[in-house]
Amino acid sequence: MPTPFPTLDLPSDPAATERLGEWLGQHLTPGDTLGLIGDLGAGKTTLTRGLARGLRLDDPDAVCSPTYLLVLEHPGPKPLLHADAYLPDKLTAFLDDGGLDYLLDQRAVVVVEWADRVRNFLPAETLWLELTVAPGGGRTAHFTCSDPARFPFLANLPKMNGPD
Repeated sequence: MPTPFPTLDLPSDPAATERLGEWLGQHLTPGDTLGLIGDLGAGKTTLTRGLARGLRLDDPDAVCSPTYLLVLEHPGPKPLLHADAYLPDKLTAFLDDGGLDYLLDQRAVVVVEWADRVRNFLPAETLWLELTVAPGGGRTAHFTCSDPARFPFLANLPKMNGPD
């Protein structure tokens, strides 16, 4: 059973979600998989754009939703493979046809939006992040993983209430 970490409350400003992503990008390493869960508008792509900044990608502003392309590659010192399972049948067919080896390239950090739709394809060590829009505004970020020792930095989740 996955071990939960404390829930992080984020203000309604999308920049806070992007800052959380940037912080994650500074800590994730090639071979890590981040599974993002959340409804439309929850901030999955915004978080991934921030993660791209934290990974020091060549062009973090190029990060956009890969819904119709399935997987986008972003080069940098720690490359990013950004996938989207919003259309799960399409991504599942890609993964069944050999795309899994490509997607889970150990030389890159992998982020999968709507990851709960392809959960069975992702590694047991996936770091899961559920983003939800809070009833009173803002967002909540809830992390889980099967082995908390694999992501020790999560014990020190930063506050995302204001600018750096």
